[in-house]
Amino acid sequence: MTDISEQLRQERRRSVRLRRSAMLKAKLDEIDRPNIKIAETRDELAQSFALVYKEYLASGYIKNPHPSEMHLNIYNFLPATCIYIFRSYLTVISTLTQIFDSEQFGLPMDALYRPELDALRAQNRKITELSALATPKETRWCNLMVFLSKTMFEYSRLTKVHDICIMVNPKHVNFYKTMFLFDDFGSERFYEGVGAPAVALRMDMDVIEEKAIEKYKDFDVDGNLHTFFCRMHTTLQELQGGWTFHEKRHPMEEESAKFFFNARQDVCARLTPPQKDYLQTFYPFLCNGLHQ
Repeated sequence: MTDISEQLRQERRRSVRLRRSAMLKAKLDEIDRPNIKIAETRDELAQSFALVYKEYLASGYIKNPHPSEMHLNIYNFLPATCIYIFRSYLTVISTLTQIFDSEQFGLPMDALYRPELDALRAQNRKITELSALATPKETRWCNLMVFLSKTMFEYSRLTKVHDICIMVNPKHVNFYKTMFLFDDFGSERFYEGVGAPAVALRMDMDVIEEKAIEKYKDFDVDGNLHTFFCRMHTTLQELQGGWTFHEKRHPMEEESAKFFFNARQDVCARLTPPQKDYLQTFYPFLCNGLHQ
């Protein structure tokens, strides 16, 4: 059995304490031991799913409340998916999910933007999609999304991602294009999943640093996102020793997977036979239930 000191050591390797760099320094001072990690445990995942549910419900994106009070989908069960969490000590106060493209499942955006995504796939580009970004109103002043985005950006560089795509409400398009330098990718369409219009945006990782240098060349350090994202101390300082790249990430632990599948059985409702077979390579215990 792993002793307590070893468990603590492993947790430290997987949870990156944030250094209070010049950018946004004051906005972290009131957070208890701020840290970022990829959610692994049932508690971390449940906190993330519950936070997304709460914020989506408040924003009107969830039309039919669910008794589980958790928002998740089948992509959350794929080992490659990264659910980044920002914690105040052990409490999740912000979350962001990055989904990696796969032959079996594609991306959620395929529902609206399949031709645009297929054009990138035809060029053999590695594509990811960002989703389930949630931060409570009481902590939005801390700009936690910037820190989560930095971690996601660094992980994307390390895993050699070519394109980061996202669907956003039209009212948020200018923010993503101006601050994070996303480009237009797909025209406005109605996204039934949240009952609201969506616009597709894309970040081309091959040219993003060059664009950021040009955009922020005259900014002071406190507002220079190029310096913050590409030059300041990494938030993934121990990635090589404590985290795993998306191709080698482990699936959820069996008991956690059972818990979430039982809580949201609807996530399996529209799976194709090949998708069910693929899932069962990670979760054999689902064999009977998924094929019924």
